Parts: sequence; C-alpha cells; structure tokens
Amino acid sequence: MRYVFLTACRNESAILEKFLAEFTTVVTAAGIAQQSMLHVVDDLSTDSSRDILERYRKSPGAISIHVIRAPTNFGNQGAMFFGLLNIEVGADDVLITFDCDGEDDVRQFQSILELGRANADKLVLIERGRRAESLAFKVFFACYKLLFRFLTRQTIVPNNFMLIPGAYIPFIRRSALAPLHFAYAVLKLRLPSVAVVRDRRQRYGGHTSQDLFSLVSHGMVGLMVFYETVIAKLFFLLFLFGFAATAIFGLALLLPDGDFAAQRALLWSVLAMGMGAAWLFALLLSAALALLFKMSVFNQAADERLATANHPR
Repeated sequence: MRYVFLTACRNESAILEKFLAEFTTVVTAAGIAQQSMLHVVDDLSTDSSRDILERYRKSPGAISIHVIRAPTNFGNQGAMFFGLLNIEVGADDVLITFDCDGEDDVRQFQSILELGRANADKLVLIERGRRAESLAFKVFFACYKLLFRFLTRQTIVPNNFMLIPGAYIPFIRRSALAPLHFAYAVLKLRLPSVAVVRDRRQRYGGHTSQDLFSLVSHGMVGLMVFYETVIAKLFFLLFLFGFAATAIFGLALLLPDGDFAAQRALLWSVLAMGMGAAWLFALLLSAALALLFKMSVFNQAADERLATANHPR
C-alpha cells in the first residue's frame, strides 16, 4: 500500500519551500514517508517554481517527488485532472488530493488518513469550514453554497482536499467533466463516501490567490457539472418568474385608474421579477459558455500532447 499525494501549482515560488518543508514534516511524523509519493503538476509556471521542486527532489530527507509538466495552463481543476491521468495509483493505494498553497491544511493529513482507515473503501470528502477571507468573500461564498445545494440537491460542497481509495481512480479518470471541476465531478459519481468539515487555513504568505471574480467563475463552472438538475431548475425558476410577473402586471391593469400608488408598487414588483429572471438567464448562459470554453481548452491541449507523443520530432 502506498500513499499518493497529488497537487498542482503555478508560479508559487514564494511559498513552495514553506509548503515542501511542512509537507515533509507532517508525512515523516505520520510514519508514512517511505510509502509516500508526492506528485506536483506544474501548470506552466514562468517563475522559479520548477527549480525549487528540483532542488527539493535532490535534498536529503525529501519525500519522493514527481513533477508533471502541463503542456499549457489548464487552471487548477484541469491541472489536477491532468495530473491524475499521468500518475500510477494501484487498487490498494490511497490518493490524497489537495491545494498546496496552505489553505488546505496539510497538518490534517493524519486525521484524514485515520478517517479513511476507519471507513475502508470510502472516499473522504472534505468541506471547508471557516475561512480567513474578507467579509464580502465570506458572504458571497455562503450564498453560493446555498445556491449550490438548492440547484444540485447535494448536501456537501467539496473541494480538492479529499482522500480517494485507489480502486476508484479508473472511474474518475473516465469522468468527462473532471477537468472542469475535479471535486464536483468526483461527487457526481456518487461513490461510497464520508464527509467531514475542516477549516480553511490562511494561505502561506497570508494572501489568498483567489479573488471574488475567480470564485464566481469557478463556482459557475462547478454548477454545470450537475447540468441535468441545474438547467431544469433554472428553467423552472424562469417560468415561475415569468408567470408571476405576467399575473402581477395583469392585476395592475385591472386596478382602478386613480389607484396610482398600488399600480406603481405592482409595476416595481414586475420590474424586480424581470431583473431576477434576467439574472438567472445570465447565470445559465455564462456557466454554459464557461464550461464549453474550459472543456475545449483542455481537450485541445490533451489532443496536442497525444499527437506529440505519437509523432515526436
């Protein structure tokens, strides 16, 4: 049995040394250093990230490390899936995926591994609890989780931090939507699992790499992993908004001509519902376009890599 760790990085030279030092300490303290392999997907870094990883590989006491170079910038989710396609994970092995920026607390590895041992043949899905970001970020993320649960009928909102028994890796590799949102695609497979909440730690260096706009984009693409349910619910909500707006507008026309206050209130209600319907349609369209663009980029890069491998220059 081996412990296979998978993460991805892009231009993380400012924090990589701290991550690698902490990772080595945690894995060594857990007594699994000799059975562990760390796979790092370099998502087309342009700084000294590759040099840092190479120096670590040659350093005494280092955990076995394999650096996978992505043929283009896939983004975090695509890079994680690309890495999964390019590593060996046996049926008896355990895969632990996570983000290496410090927000996924590597000090939790021991408790996650123990939870995995207590729940043999089950995934351990980890939902992030408290966050260290700004109030606006926290409020938006809380709203997103409510929207996600309503639209997808899922009870947990997972992230890249998870434990996966090796026997399930072939199923995940065949998941067509995993390059778009790795964790949600795993969740959609409905494999046997247990869920746990772990607080999101502050990023190494103190500054998060994800702003509100990147969270919005990431969230919209994630929603479309559950497109069957999400699209149906959004269209149903659009129908309800349209029906209610039409009914209220008709009521406003039936009011006596002199009742301007009531008519004005009803017309403002119609306008609000129209704006809500427009927002829902924009959400649906934006999420669908983001899904198509991301899938196109990943498939094109994967095809080019395959062609290069088959016809080397």
